[in-house]
Amino acid sequence: MAQWDGVTDREAYKETFLAERDRLADAAHRGDWAGVLAAVAEAPGLANGRRIGGRSGWAPLHQAAWHGAPAEVVEQLVAAGAWRTLRSADGERPVDVAVRHGREALVPLLEPAPVHPAPERALRAMEHFLHALVRVRTEEAAVTTALLPMQVSVLTEVPDAALWFAVPGMYGGFSVRLEDAATTPWLTIKSHCRVVGGSGQTHRITPDGCALVEEGWG
Repeated sequence: MAQWDGVTDREAYKETFLAERDRLADAAHRGDWAGVLAAVAEAPGLANGRRIGGRSGWAPLHQAAWHGAPAEVVEQLVAAGAWRTLRSADGERPVDVAVRHGREALVPLLEPAPVHPAPERALRAMEHFLHALVRVRTEEAAVTTALLPMQVSVLTEVPDAALWFAVPGMYGGFSVRLEDAATTPWLTIKSHCRVVGGSGQTHRITPDGCALVEEGWG
């Protein structure tokens, strides 16, 4: 299952991990596409890697749009799993950055092409409830690490429409799956703390609300 990179507290990571992320972010910031693509080839999850604790929330695809990178660079990043729906801290997708800077040649390559298309209004409504659920569950687990909750629109790009969000201090996290995207979309969320027996909960989120459907597992 693909992972959502939602921990923004640098103190939660080992120095080796931070150094890897900083090298990637620095290379993308400089427009060093050979360095970026080499890092992504070695660790495909880095295609959506952002600087831990960074203010912009830009991933390599945002930087490619800003620089006006060669089309083949954008194509390779997308092929490696870079999400075209991923929004920065300011709410911009890579295609929005490209439009703002007049990178017309990149716009068609950066336009989101969801595998599981769903109405944007429904995705945003479900995201609101998901963020509230994450806040409640992590508060119950006394988690103090700074978190960036999942962007639901990203699920439309993931082949199996599912992501895992690991939460330090919770000794577990959240599995989120988009269901029936083409008809009446909803989310299945499983969360647990593996050091607390029976802490597992399963929730169903629709555009209209969040409901607990199962608990006590794990």
